[in-house]
Amino acid sequence: MQKGIKMDNYTEPITPKEHKVVLLLGLLGIKKERISFQHTDRNERYFSCGHWLPIKNEDIAYVKEHSNANINEISWYDSDCGWQCYYRIDS
Repeated sequence: MQKGIKMDNYTEPITPKEHKVVLLLGLLGIKKERISFQHTDRNERYFSCGHWLPIKNEDIAYVKEHSNANINEISWYDSDCGWQCYYRIDS
């Protein structure tokens, strides 16, 4: 986990753009129950899939293209779990 970033509890999608992200990921086979939206202590909005699982680059590109959302992957390596990540959504 990146230093200086505290994650809050799971929330539902809030904005129309976030709902569209869930819809598009669903079209790609990712169930909405696996997607969680949260805020960092810096009030940055992000989502993750499962337990910090990466989403294919081409799937994120598809979502960005069809939602006009600015999505940036934040990833790190954990020696116990391997690569983990979340996706920041810039407003």
